[in-house]
Amino acid sequence: MLPCEVRLIVRRLGYVTGVAPQTKQQAVALAFLVGLRSGMRAGEILSLGRANLDLNKRIATVAHKTQHLTGRPRIVPLTRKSARLLRPVAHKEKCFEVSSASLDALFRKARDQMLIKGLHFHDSRAEALTRLSRKVDVMTLAKISGHKDLSILQNTYYRESAEDIAARI
Repeated sequence: MLPCEVRLIVRRLGYVTGVAPQTKQQAVALAFLVGLRSGMRAGEILSLGRANLDLNKRIATVAHKTQHLTGRPRIVPLTRKSARLLRPVAHKEKCFEVSSASLDALFRKARDQMLIKGLHFHDSRAEALTRLSRKVDVMTLAKISGHKDLSILQNTYYRESAEDIAARI
């Protein structure tokens, strides 16, 4: 995912940094940016509200797909940037007043209007985890992402090329 693609979509959706969204389009843009900075899934982002968000500790407590097995919610550590993005809406009962279906439709519409091919909202998660992999060890990354199976983390979400790795070593 290219930074210019992110800017194009966010601008198309009308989001202004540091301002609480006034429209569903702006909420979609903010959710996308939070995904890019936190590695959270769309459903997790949409579930955020003052009851499960602690910006002082920089954590979010969210339900997850295997919670029925574990009996525990997922506690997501938030990056400084994701916490800063959430600050204007953290006091609200529900940070994002948009449904999952609307989020998907509005994101795809903005993407298509900007003539960006092959980009999906969920790519924000993969991009975030790839970026975070440069800063933390694999066990910490698995904790951030909520993965128990490291092969899924590596094969699905880690998208760094051999050239990217070579440039760092």
